[in-house]
Amino acid sequence: MNFGKVPINKFIYNLPIGDCLTCPSIGEDAAVLEAKDKYLIVHSDPITEAKSDSGFLSIAVACNDINMKGAQCRWVNSIILLSDISHLNATISAISEACNLIGCKVVGGHTEVSDKVKQDIIITTAIGVSNKFLSYKNVKEGMKVVLVGSPGIEGTWILAKDYDQLLLEKGISREIIEKAKEFKKDIVVQPKALSILDYVVAMHDATEGGIMQAMLEVAKASGYTVSINLDKIVLRRETKIITKALNIDPLRLISSGSFIAVSNTPEKILERISEAYIIGEIKRGDPVLEIKGVGTFNQDFEEELVKFESNYLGWGKG
Repeated sequence: MNFGKVPINKFIYNLPIGDCLTCPSIGEDAAVLEAKDKYLIVHSDPITEAKSDSGFLSIAVACNDINMKGAQCRWVNSIILLSDISHLNATISAISEACNLIGCKVVGGHTEVSDKVKQDIIITTAIGVSNKFLSYKNVKEGMKVVLVGSPGIEGTWILAKDYDQLLLEKGISREIIEKAKEFKKDIVVQPKALSILDYVVAMHDATEGGIMQAMLEVAKASGYTVSINLDKIVLRRETKIITKALNIDPLRLISSGSFIAVSNTPEKILERISEAYIIGEIKRGDPVLEIKGVGTFNQDFEEELVKFESNYLGWGKG
């Protein structure tokens, strides 16, 4: 049995999609709805992989996708499905921590304990409002591709937090593990994303499938070839060490906290964000990911965290 995010092309054409300026499609982070003289930016996301602190992650990840459209996250609505009532206080505390960090407010939701879930599941809908929004329609040939943040920030944090004993057994030092646990607040991208709005035409959060999947989705959404030089990508030391020990590809590891920006003035982005790198460009051609010296890709990339947990926890066996 396969686990993880279901490719959108398996079901999207069977849905009654419409009445939106930006509607659900491959590579789109959030829907854009017109409301009088403003635009509502709406996105929903579940947290199913993190064993702890899923409340924080749920808010952060959902709000990140609002930011990718160029808006501040203003409201959240969370559905909390708990495996045990004893987890309630920690979950609410984590949601509050994320909201206070981002500056958004909880406006509704639903909370219950269910014997149908083996571990807590948090589903958050995030909403923003803006006078304008970013669109892939503005992506043009010759624009540069910028990676903001380091690949695998979210995945590295989850691995350090949920599997610290395993990492110790693999010979990773306590110092490296504790440093990786400090990646938590780096998962929130709002300050970075909003600081470069004047210099980008499109942005895309790197979640399931890591930055490889994010770059492929930029290609599919824009209709251009995204050409990348992997030598330009910089990994944090902790991510390098942890992923190597677990035989995980960091470029396909869930990566909220990093995102792809398409820009005509990439040097302006680098002036404002220290952890940002020009890694490629937009080229005329088929909507594929082109890795220089490696080849081209047009199929979704397997999520490394799901694969690791499936093997480690024995999901789908028996």
